[in-house]
Amino acid sequence: MLDVLAFGSVVIDNVLVVRKFPAVNETVQVDKYRYTYGGAGANVAVAAARLGAKSGIFAVAGSDFKKTNYEKHLEKEGVDRRGLIPADFLMPRSFIVSKESSDDQILYYYENRKGTAKKLFENMELALRLGNGSQVCHFSTGHFEFYYRLLKGGRLKSVVSFDPGQETFNYPYRVVRIIPYVHMLFMNNHEAKRIKELLKIKSLRQIEGPKLLCVSLGAQGSVILFKGEVYRIPAVRPSRLIDPTGAGDSHRAGFIVALLKGYDVKTAGRIASTVASFTIEAEGAQTSLPTWEKVVRRYEHFFKEKFPQPQTSWEETKRELLS
Repeated sequence: MLDVLAFGSVVIDNVLVVRKFPAVNETVQVDKYRYTYGGAGANVAVAAARLGAKSGIFAVAGSDFKKTNYEKHLEKEGVDRRGLIPADFLMPRSFIVSKESSDDQILYYYENRKGTAKKLFENMELALRLGNGSQVCHFSTGHFEFYYRLLKGGRLKSVVSFDPGQETFNYPYRVVRIIPYVHMLFMNNHEAKRIKELLKIKSLRQIEGPKLLCVSLGAQGSVILFKGEVYRIPAVRPSRLIDPTGAGDSHRAGFIVALLKGYDVKTAGRIASTVASFTIEAEGAQTSLPTWEKVVRRYEHFFKEKFPQPQTSWEETKRELLS
């Protein structure tokens, strides 16, 4: 059985670092450029594998998947690739412009959405089989109509984690249709505000469906709501701030893996914050992902305490999330 099955995408990220964003019709010199492996689904799967979890990915792999050596990369990282669906069109591409020494970004994204959706729906049974063979199914930025159909029928019995990301603004009503079917919901403060507007609620506590809510606040850390408690988690300081691409994905992976190892929600939040701090130290979402041993050392250094032993069990947390 897999620990984590990540639904989303495999993408070639083109990361450009600039000192300032251009105005309309203005040219700005790019200080750094890097071609890296990305895609929210792949980012989560690789991050979880680095932390010692048995992870897999469910996504459409384009015709250039092997040519770019992305397949070899996932194999090397130990990611289960049974859920990768071959296609005769190119992989998605993202063009990420990051402002130096800042978490501000501009993102452009290309994907053959029609072709990708067709491939996903043709492989619904494979998704269910792999999903039900996993402890946690994490759904990230991707094809929300497919996610909705997959979850609506109630045939997926795993714990469901959902991070809609920027799609909260691009496809807001598809996002809110999925929320009632998930157990853990991740978002940043801007997405949280938009979700409250869409659901016409004043407080996130009024959201029906998820038992656990996590709101990322950038440099201010995160807030987790679970079982009537509010946990405020500080942002762990990185050794340097280079590129925030993928920090949210590694945070989600760190949180899920910590829960699976038997840590309570507060400690899982601290571990997730520690994992995310490594991601922003290099260009690219998967370039500087840490091992569990590196996380332990940085956790102890930042929180000034010995790394804790697990305080509960995954089975107990699972019961609370599914109840």
